[in-house]
Amino acid sequence: MKSVLIVGAGLAGMVAARGLKRAGFDVTVLESTESAGGKAGSKARQGRLVEHGYHIFPAWYLNVRELLDELDIKLIDFDRFYYLQPKSELPDMPMTDRFMVMYGFNSVAAVIKNIFSGLAPWPEVFLQAYFVIDALAERMSRRYFLDRISRTGLLRSRWYASDDIASLEGESTLKASAVPAYEMSAMTARLVTGYWLRNRKPFLSILKSDMQNALIEPLVAKLENEGITIEYNCPVSGIETDGNRISAVTCADGSRRSADYFLVTTPLEVTRRLMQKNLMALDPDLGNFEHLEAAPMTAIQLSLNRKIEGLPRQHVFFKGGRYGISFIDQSQHWPGLETTELSFISSNFIPLQGLDDEAQFQILFDEIRQYLDINSSDIAHYTFQSNLEVPLFINTVAAWPNRPDVNTSRINNLFFAGDWVRNAIDLACMEGAVSSALNAAQTIDRLENRSSQLPAARVPRRYSAITMMLAKWLLFPFALVIWILARLGVGR
Repeated sequence: MKSVLIVGAGLAGMVAARGLKRAGFDVTVLESTESAGGKAGSKARQGRLVEHGYHIFPAWYLNVRELLDELDIKLIDFDRFYYLQPKSELPDMPMTDRFMVMYGFNSVAAVIKNIFSGLAPWPEVFLQAYFVIDALAERMSRRYFLDRISRTGLLRSRWYASDDIASLEGESTLKASAVPAYEMSAMTARLVTGYWLRNRKPFLSILKSDMQNALIEPLVAKLENEGITIEYNCPVSGIETDGNRISAVTCADGSRRSADYFLVTTPLEVTRRLMQKNLMALDPDLGNFEHLEAAPMTAIQLSLNRKIEGLPRQHVFFKGGRYGISFIDQSQHWPGLETTELSFISSNFIPLQGLDDEAQFQILFDEIRQYLDINSSDIAHYTFQSNLEVPLFINTVAAWPNRPDVNTSRINNLFFAGDWVRNAIDLACMEGAVSSALNAAQTIDRLENRSSQLPAARVPRRYSAITMMLAKWLLFPFALVIWILARLGVGR
């Protein structure tokens, strides 16, 4: 029986392990910490389980949803989200009147409601929506052009572009992906919006509990039942080579683990440290990882000592603000929470990364107070995670050529999986991690057995560029008239 050693017990590592075990391999997983899950899991802090940040499950998470179905995990579906205006813009209005609802792309009626939501002058919201269609009309045969221009750059090349439309696009991109629109690859944005537009219902979903209890522990139990060994507290410190192959990995305690195949599923920042001189001498392309970028998505969990009335059940984005903050009230969904429990994410934390934790939290909390009616005295408990040590890979311009495929070109028993590895989803997310894991398992199986019964990752459908081009030209007369109205200041 051939053996596979998997480095990392995150979502990608565990999904790949199950596939390889089913294909008849002897599988061992090495995990550097005391628990599985990686950024999809939760860690114990001050006696509480704390997530890396809240998670969402859009309809186009086909492979993740298939895994959830197998584990009999039910989701809570949403068809909308909200923007919350700051108190300074509407000082005489109660908080409940400062929410603006935005709907998923579920129908023409939903799009019309979004245009007249009050988020911005309606002509500009229409033109931003028109840009989404315009960008989707770009042919994927131009993917190398699209990967070398940012989302903002593509928008700025359009005849209807304006500062206000660019600001709208930038805010929604940053808060949805933690990547500034002026840095995000236009190719990545085109793919993801295409998946979302074609796979509309449900707009997005959430778990009924925290990730560790709802997903990671049931998945770990599956691995254990299937005879897959996870060795915890075993950080890999080096990779040994023999000729053009990997011979073993060394752990921090000095022990060695050998195998026939090696699958590295660690995050970008960890994998870079493992790509040492002996590996780069065999495959210089591994040095391209240094061109890839990662940024922290910071999380704050506020447990309040009272119930805040009037908060939506769905996710809320702060309109404007410096730090890209959004949140969800978990007490409306998770069992056993009698007072308000708010999970915040800051997707623009880089300006604060040089400060200490206390100063970082205070600055973010000051911004939170500009939107929500809460004070320090309302907090029963809080946890703050800068996540500087566990940043997220970000899909910047020209990242694609520097990302690895699941198999390396010159080291024939080294493989990669994770959300930063090339896959059809492209965006760094759980679906990307699972997709690359499925593809890596199939690739290893095919290499060993010349064929594979393991499935490749499912790819969400998108509307064709021709369909979107037709929609673009059908809407062109309306866009032209509305552009003129925007220039005249209509809707302001």
